[in-house]
Amino acid sequence: MSSSPESALPESPSPEPLDGVVVADLSSTVAGQYAGRLLAMYGATVVLAEPPEGTPTRRTPPLAPDGRSFLFRHLNQGKQCVAATGEVVRDLVARADVVLRDQGAPPALTDTVIDCEVGDFPPGPYQDWTGTEMIHQALAGVMNATGSVGRPPIYGLGHRSAYATGTTAYISIVAALHERRTSGRGQRVRATVFESASAMAQNLVSQFSYNGTEETRARYPGFLAVLRCADAWVVLFAIRNWPALCRVFDRAELLSDPRFATSGDRLAHWPEVVDLLQERASAMRGDDVVAACQAGRVSAEKVGDLGELVASEHWRARGMLREVDGKPALGRLFHLGGVR
Repeated sequence: MSSSPESALPESPSPEPLDGVVVADLSSTVAGQYAGRLLAMYGATVVLAEPPEGTPTRRTPPLAPDGRSFLFRHLNQGKQCVAATGEVVRDLVARADVVLRDQGAPPALTDTVIDCEVGDFPPGPYQDWTGTEMIHQALAGVMNATGSVGRPPIYGLGHRSAYATGTTAYISIVAALHERRTSGRGQRVRATVFESASAMAQNLVSQFSYNGTEETRARYPGFLAVLRCADAWVVLFAIRNWPALCRVFDRAELLSDPRFATSGDRLAHWPEVVDLLQERASAMRGDDVVAACQAGRVSAEKVGDLGELVASEHWRARGMLREVDGKPALGRLFHLGGVR
């Protein structure tokens, strides 16, 4: 018996990059199933094998009024779902090009199959441990550097480390498929949340390894400003084009102020600059500030909610959304060779 969590993504008239690739998704985690979602998004036939009680993500909040998990719907669009009986799994694995699975002993595979193991920790002192999203963010160093001075670190909500891991697994699988076109052989690849979260933390891990120092929640030592406008927050990074920045906020007098004569002077007095910009920003609309800053080649972005993102011209131009069974769904994260 098989079913689909949602209808498959709309077919494209163009050839799909992963046409003909069959993926046995035996994973039970957000990271593994997101990797399967990405493979399905680019044309692979992905079959999710679930235990009798259903995969754990079916029960993960937030839930729709009918009790179905929004997360499960997001992770498994475009896939087929089957009951993971022994015979079904053996048949699925036998015809798969890719096996996507949790950590543990691999199934018997031919030497043409790409076996991708997705887990929490690599071989080492933590290899048998299970980590939560919060633990992985803390180990990666990002929590220590996030938040206000003198207050506890901030935990980034959601499944961001798991999504980074799913993306890592996807890239590893596609690279192995590409290599197989030449060698004809499969290979074993691994993606772990520990390593992916550390990589996502930019240079925090390498900084500590190199000189024993670590990022703190002290003030960012650069030209960063978070301004409260009349209707929204705006974040700007004003490392260049000081005259344009002054014009945007009607602060021409700052151009002749000796406190801000050079880039070094401005950095030394940056909190004063932010206070002066904030005085003007309070009466300005966020969209107007961003448009004027960008026209003057000053990096700026409005902090919008999800509804604003969905309705934005930027998302429409990039084709970020598709409609599946009359409901909006995220489209492709990137486009390849004209494939939409």
